[in-house]
Amino acid sequence: MGQLSASCPTDGQPHRAAVVGAGIAGLCAAIALRRAGWHVAVYEKSSFKNEIGAAITITPNATLVLERFGFDFLELGGVRNEMLLRYEAKNLSLLQKEYYGPDSGAEWSRFWSVHRVDLHSGLRGLATQTQDTTPGPPADIRLGQEITGIDCEAGTVKLKDGRLEQYDLVIIADGAHSRLIEDFTGNPSTVHRTGRSIYRWLVSMDEVNADPVLRNLYTDPQGRRKSGFVAWVDQETRILWVSYKCRGGKVLNNAVVHDTQTDEGEEDLWQSPVSRAQILKVLRNFHPSVQNMVSMTAEDGIKAHHLYKRLPLQSFVRGKTLVMGDAAHVMMPIHAAGASVAIETAATLETLFDLSGSTWTMDSRLEMFDKLRVPRCNLAMLSSNAGPEWLHVPGVEDEIRKYYSGPLPPAGAMPYSSAFRDVLFKHDEYRAARECMDKTAKD
Repeated sequence: MGQLSASCPTDGQPHRAAVVGAGIAGLCAAIALRRAGWHVAVYEKSSFKNEIGAAITITPNATLVLERFGFDFLELGGVRNEMLLRYEAKNLSLLQKEYYGPDSGAEWSRFWSVHRVDLHSGLRGLATQTQDTTPGPPADIRLGQEITGIDCEAGTVKLKDGRLEQYDLVIIADGAHSRLIEDFTGNPSTVHRTGRSIYRWLVSMDEVNADPVLRNLYTDPQGRRKSGFVAWVDQETRILWVSYKCRGGKVLNNAVVHDTQTDEGEEDLWQSPVSRAQILKVLRNFHPSVQNMVSMTAEDGIKAHHLYKRLPLQSFVRGKTLVMGDAAHVMMPIHAAGASVAIETAATLETLFDLSGSTWTMDSRLEMFDKLRVPRCNLAMLSSNAGPEWLHVPGVEDEIRKYYSGPLPPAGAMPYSSAFRDVLFKHDEYRAARECMDKTAKD
């Protein structure tokens, strides 16, 4: 193993990292690097005065990381999901039932749903808390400070006011519409619309349970509340509607993936309002009781968000800079992979960049980061972007195999089935990173 290179201070100076973006990926990067002993500055152009969004699913591969960070799902209103029920939209006939609760024998069954604002608040607390034994100091989150350019090779970030700041490591985590990805790749961004959008809104479970048909979907014959995903599929209009609870089970999150309509606005940050009448027109084939959940929210309570794709990146590393989260891999929400894969990447950072007694060069750490993350992230992105029938879509498996050589589920495996979960969610990135380090040391 080599000695620390000049890019890592060896004269007692702290190792300094800049994270661009204070979303889920950026905050997880800050927590991971703190735990690895780094001094971290997080640059965020917004001021977080009006946090927005609905609920989000955390899959087991990411739960593993958040639990190690000390994230308390129950304290923050998380709901554990233990099953999936998928129905035909028109007549509510059951199409698929998957159970992966603790008594199912499933080794990896820690699916959680949490409101996006609650997740963000919990992560921000972990990044900045002072009453702990984390090796690195609290992250310095600098709100209202926009980074307008990066010299990836030198590790220099340029602020909007013209100031330059030098770091030993720079992490681009500023989301799907990253303005810095062009500095990283040297080419124009390849992000483009998919022609698909998503409606999101929240309703009270008290209102849902007041409808006898809906109550039956969310409770079992003994009156116990089901904990999991309830979904409806309309093959005619290519609509997938997924619902799940958050905030202690008191609130139901609804997400409807559909073909983009002409009257859905142009904004991309969960802020484009859509009327109930517009949505009911799109959901014309759905059972009346399911449609009723549209009227359970305020007229201005439903937002539309356009969904995007980007060509896979061949590398996530350039010079002293790496890219992670939606800035690296823009995903459709089909397999709940976007945020979870970003959280998984934080485990890679914590393991590879741990400074305690380590003599790895920065170049070696970054090379291993690429070796670990390019296959996993591109697998998740390409499979999610292909939709529920991913391995049946011509060319998808061939494209995946350009980056990923590991096992894939059988072509007929349904989303969230056992074979599907084994590939996408049964993954311990801490173990994978340690094994990569051991193998690299031997080589």
